[in-house]
Amino acid sequence: MALEMKHEVKYKKMGKYLVSDTLFLDLIFNNSCNCNCPFCIANTKTFARENYELWKINLQKTLEIFDVRDIIILGGEATVDPLFFDKLDYLKKVIKDKKIDNVILTTNGILLKNKNFLNKVLDSVITTINLSYMNYNHDKNNNIMQGKTLTKEQIKEIYKQVKDKNKTMRINVNVFKDNCDSVDELTKFVDYFNGCVDTIKFSPLMPTDMFDTKDEVTKYTNQVCLTKEEIKELYDEFVNKHELINSNDSVFGLIPYKELKVNNQSVILKYLQVEDTYDLDKVIPTLKLYSNGNLSNEWDYKKNILNSIKEDMITYKNKKVEKKI
Repeated sequence: MALEMKHEVKYKKMGKYLVSDTLFLDLIFNNSCNCNCPFCIANTKTFARENYELWKINLQKTLEIFDVRDIIILGGEATVDPLFFDKLDYLKKVIKDKKIDNVILTTNGILLKNKNFLNKVLDSVITTINLSYMNYNHDKNNNIMQGKTLTKEQIKEIYKQVKDKNKTMRINVNVFKDNCDSVDELTKFVDYFNGCVDTIKFSPLMPTDMFDTKDEVTKYTNQVCLTKEEIKELYDEFVNKHELINSNDSVFGLIPYKELKVNNQSVILKYLQVEDTYDLDKVIPTLKLYSNGNLSNEWDYKKNILNSIKEDMITYKNKKVEKKI
């Protein structure tokens, strides 16, 4: 089951903004993690102190203003947040009357080894688990993610329980130098985890300096990220060897992807975006609500656009009324 768009993305006018009609809302639960991936953007910034009450208020406001299609829960590692289940309970309450397609948990899955914890997750509002995993070799995966990650057997057991609850599960893999950077390595990853999840998604690692960071994470990603041309060449060669299911859609109208069947396993290849930049002062393809309560349309926990959007919407609506009169 692919969670990407199945139609051409359109943008609708909301005040001065153009907002995607398939809007994603990222809920950044926390900044802490039980792994330490050298490329993780969560390691590049110290997020402001959590404000749970403001977070709840602004979550409700955001859902009232915007037609959110999918909600994605992120960190850090969201499952280590002490308020993890409190936030899930509140989320269930506020989306009760909303048309939300998916509530997706992105996680390294380490805490899902605990059956009681997993059962609580599967009984919650979450519809899909996206498992972050970098390499089919377990020792290499531990070295990359710098943690005691799940084994293949543990993933299979978790998936069995996920399917019993009629929910879905996906593995997310970052492609970079010396990690799944050849057709042979992509094939080995798919073959190893074939049947362990609904979908395996490969995405190119992004340089963190695109988020205005200058630190060790930036240096690392600048060294290991593949270019747009390298990703295209790799993916195109891989696609030519397998059954292509879908190649016409894109995330936010900016990032192409292709969906394949590889030995009956669903595989998604996410390309680098077709445009280098787009004007965040005008276009909103996705929103992020940080644990401090700030709503931003980019990776910036200090930025809060919620009030300005509300004011702009009021002005926009008033102008429409004046024109009618």
